Amino acid sequence: MKITVKELTTVGPTIHSSFNPLPYLRHEQMESALSRPILAYQTPSCIKIVGDIHRFVAAQDAGQSTVPVYLIQESESTQELLQVIVEYYSPMNLMDKALFTKAALDIGVPRKILAEDIYPAVHLAPREKLIDQVLFLLKLPESLQSFIIEKDLSLKRAHIFQRAEDNLDWVEKFIANLRIGINMTAEIIGNVWEMAKRDDLDFKTKAQEMGLWEMADNSYEDNRLAVMEIREKINMARFPSLSEAGERLLETIDSAELPDYVKLKWDPYFEQQGVQISFHAKDEADLGQTLEKLDSLKFKNIFKHI
Repeated sequence: MKITVKELTTVGPTIHSSFNPLPYLRHEQMESALSRPILAYQTPSCIKIVGDIHRFVAAQDAGQSTVPVYLIQESESTQELLQVIVEYYSPMNLMDKALFTKAALDIGVPRKILAEDIYPAVHLAPREKLIDQVLFLLKLPESLQSFIIEKDLSLKRAHIFQRAEDNLDWVEKFIANLRIGINMTAEIIGNVWEMAKRDDLDFKTKAQEMGLWEMADNSYEDNRLAVMEIREKINMARFPSLSEAGERLLETIDSAELPDYVKLKWDPYFEQQGVQISFHAKDEADLGQTLEKLDSLKFKNIFKHI
């Protein structure tokens, strides 16, 4: 491959390539005090710009006659060209990788080659199934794309939004108004999706049924209150028979006829198994009586409900 630094005219047969959406954060480069040359590729018939096309357009608009360019004059393969483009934009954020993936497919790069030969260069696993996951990011509303970049999410973490693919406007409002973090967002989307699947409902219907849908339209000054309300709604939906289960447990405990000084504690949501037992025996007789009650079959029956 031969690359030279030249001045490229802003008029004439210069073609913008499929890479024109790159980079994702253009404003950061436009505001940079030091501007690198753009990247272009010499074809037999014309010059195609493959790096920082927006800066070329800005030069045209400003009336500049030429711009500095890294000109690729010889390339052995499309794969080699892609490697140079990757290096030019390195390090890529997750949205850059999504834009790059689409551009590579648009110019006819086979999915297998893209995954196995190019993805390692952008620090993605060499698996074809990741291609559709990466492309999904381009469907997200702009605010969610920015959220991914701001929080520096991994692809795996960002992919949680796909479970609410048909309701991304709701997710967008939910995050903005409730001001919750990505972990809580992932928990909510995951819970709604799992329970919708369990009940054979669509995502929106289940979120409405749980009382979560309308929360996206409300702003919370203290997001801790929002988190408490969300967890309560999720617990109520996930464990619809909590009250009944609690009543059965209390009946079993009453039937064990434990002394009043024996105190029992358990998780009211039954997410954690087991029971905490505490008592204060004033003498050996109290101790013996308590141990006898705790060893009885009636008491041991409580573990059928915990």
